[in-house]
Amino acid sequence: MDDQILQARKIHAQNLRESSSWLFYYFIFAVGVSLLAATSRAIPWGPLYYLGIPIFLLCFVAPHLVFPGPKHYSKRVAFLLVGLLLIATTGITFLGLVSAGWLILLITPVLSASLIGSRGAYPALAITLILPIGLGFLHSYGFIEANITDYQAHFSDWRNWMVMTTALLLSSLACLIVTQHLHRQWEATHLELHKQHDQFRALVEYAPEAILILDADLGVFITSNPRAEQILGYNRSELVGKLGPNAISPTFQPDGRRSEEAISIYAQQTLTGEFPIFEWQHETKAGQLLDCEISLARLPPFDRKLVRASVVEISARKLELQEHQKVQQQLAASQKLEAVGKLTGGVAHDFNNHLAVTLGNLELLRDETEDEHHKALIDKSIAATLRGSDLTRNMLAFARKASLEPQAIDINQVVHDTKNWTSRTLPTSISVHTSLLEGLWPVEADSSSTESALLNLILNARDAMPDGGDLTIETANIEIEKSYLDARQEELFPGRYVMLAVSDTGGGIPPETLPEIFEPFFSTKAVGSNSGLGLSMVHGFMRQSNGTVQVYSELGVGTTFKLFFKVAADISPSASSPKDNTNTTKGGGQRVLVAEDDSAVLDVLLKTLEKAGYSAIAATSGDAAKAIFEADPDFDLLITDIVMPGKLLGTTLASVLRAQAPDLPVIFMSGYASEATVHGNGLRPEDIRLMKPVQRVELMAAIHKALG
Repeated sequence: MDDQILQARKIHAQNLRESSSWLFYYFIFAVGVSLLAATSRAIPWGPLYYLGIPIFLLCFVAPHLVFPGPKHYSKRVAFLLVGLLLIATTGITFLGLVSAGWLILLITPVLSASLIGSRGAYPALAITLILPIGLGFLHSYGFIEANITDYQAHFSDWRNWMVMTTALLLSSLACLIVTQHLHRQWEATHLELHKQHDQFRALVEYAPEAILILDADLGVFITSNPRAEQILGYNRSELVGKLGPNAISPTFQPDGRRSEEAISIYAQQTLTGEFPIFEWQHETKAGQLLDCEISLARLPPFDRKLVRASVVEISARKLELQEHQKVQQQLAASQKLEAVGKLTGGVAHDFNNHLAVTLGNLELLRDETEDEHHKALIDKSIAATLRGSDLTRNMLAFARKASLEPQAIDINQVVHDTKNWTSRTLPTSISVHTSLLEGLWPVEADSSSTESALLNLILNARDAMPDGGDLTIETANIEIEKSYLDARQEELFPGRYVMLAVSDTGGGIPPETLPEIFEPFFSTKAVGSNSGLGLSMVHGFMRQSNGTVQVYSELGVGTTFKLFFKVAADISPSASSPKDNTNTTKGGGQRVLVAEDDSAVLDVLLKTLEKAGYSAIAATSGDAAKAIFEADPDFDLLITDIVMPGKLLGTTLASVLRAQAPDLPVIFMSGYASEATVHGNGLRPEDIRLMKPVQRVELMAAIHKALG
């Protein structure tokens, strides 16, 4: 049933209860006057009066005194209707067809419909039909007799005519008054409904949030307010009755869910009585994406599936919150660096004073001694003192307050020097390998800080392999351009860099720890075993030197730290720089099997190979690549990541496939230093090893070389 009808009936019933007291007074008056008028008729006193007067007092007068107020409205109505029926029955019983009770029977169903409604009117109508039929039967067969035996004499008496006229007048007035009263009540009801409707419309129209009402059966909005039209860009005629939530939402939400599926879930929750509140992304008519917060509720009538959505745009709020969080993080980092910088500054100042005294005395002592052996010992002490001075400057590096002295240096030479004097700090269980590129570009950096950064990474690699392993130091020329392949790395702007990588085969760094490893004083080692400043110093030094440091790690496999140094400004690309050979390395439709577990890297590789004229087949693991190859071994080349999920790593995959195709060329790619990832696996000398990030030209050159 329509909700507006129910509301109208409720208001109408309340109005009747509050305004119908005068009707009871009227019937007390009307019935009392009728009884008085009957006394003037030529009817002898008898049962008619003995029954009529008690009925009048009990059913008309007493209820008004005993049950006053709107609370007992239904009781008074019941007594009124029963009293009218009893009066009518008494009159017809003793007077027969000339009784005014017939008029009372006529108006009783009308009063029932007016005061109670249809549920009372139809029973009253049935009673008014049964009573005269029953009384007529009793009169016809002589079970009861009327007091009037001479109807001609009865009709000849003018008083009887006056009594009937009075009864007719009172009955007509009752019908007229009830009708007018109902009319006024319906007018009041409609005014109240219009008032409530206007208030509801005002709440919707002037609401600060967007409001949309969805008919879930139709799948379209049936109501919208101006705010909804404003933020979505649709006018009401375009939105209402034509569009649903799917039409104003992108295909996928930021959390990866399909909008259509999420809408269905939220609608079902709402229709079962829940009140979902969630963040949502809407798409405007112009295609702009809006971040919103939505609250849903079901609306009556409940025989329809109506859902009200209150939509608050939070794009500005989220942006403001992100900016606030960013500022807070920057402020916290700045305050932390400032505090630690002040602390280390004081320590460095005092320590340098001690070193100055030591150095001065050593130099004085050297001038006074003639023994060459003693001079050699003093020179070593002076060198150690100067190295201590360098270390105090490195203590400030993580706070980017170090006093750097950049100069053109050869990273390969730094590696050689550091390896020579650090070899005694590494246990014999750790094998050190170097892969240093010839023709490495010179970089402009502080020599002692670079050496200190490399030392920190070597010591960290040592600590990551307590049971031994392989430590690899590698250098390479890297030119970052738009064809840059790696999807994992960050903050590398286009330009020429020298990459210094330190890799270990330790246990790896947990993913939840990676974001914190460059924080000052953060350490996973035992308390007291180190200061927790090593990687902070490295990071601060690299950022102060316009470079960056990145880390790549997998649990159970190992970790690689990569330092990217900007090439000196006056250095031209040497012959070792890879040339853009894309025009001379175009493929001829050769089939290439690509095994890579990172979907972003795999996607870029496939597009690069297809653009270069190769037919590339993708596999997301070594096991998947094996299955593809066994189904169709007609491949010209295998390009594989080394660390992948499943049973087969890149190296074992190559061995398995070469058991079927011994001449299959293979290119290995990894985020670790090339030598560290394949060292000791017994691979062929002609196998090509590339370290991510891989440039397009470098990849094309490797494919060209592998295919001959």
